[in-house]
Amino acid sequence: MVSALLSDIGGLAKGLKTTFQHLFRPPVTFQYPEVKRPMFPRFRGRHVLRRYENGLERCIGCELCAGVCPAQAIYVEAAENTDEERYSPGERYAK
Repeated sequence: MVSALLSDIGGLAKGLKTTFQHLFRPPVTFQYPEVKRPMFPRFRGRHVLRRYENGLERCIGCELCAGVCPAQAIYVEAAENTDEERYSPGERYAK
């Protein structure tokens, strides 16, 4: 009975120790959008489909970006440009 009581008190002491260790650490959350996270120097921004000045897409549907993406997060479905509907300067475009 005494050993069980000491074991419980030891567990409580460990829990309080952990609580007090984390109590005095700085917070890890940011109050976004008031406080912004620091940007890394090599950060390039969001992925967007870029266009030429005349409005045509720069993507020609070659699927090279999908081939080199290490996370396999890019999927390109290519289609053929026609004379009636032209989306990019090449023969193909990303659908």
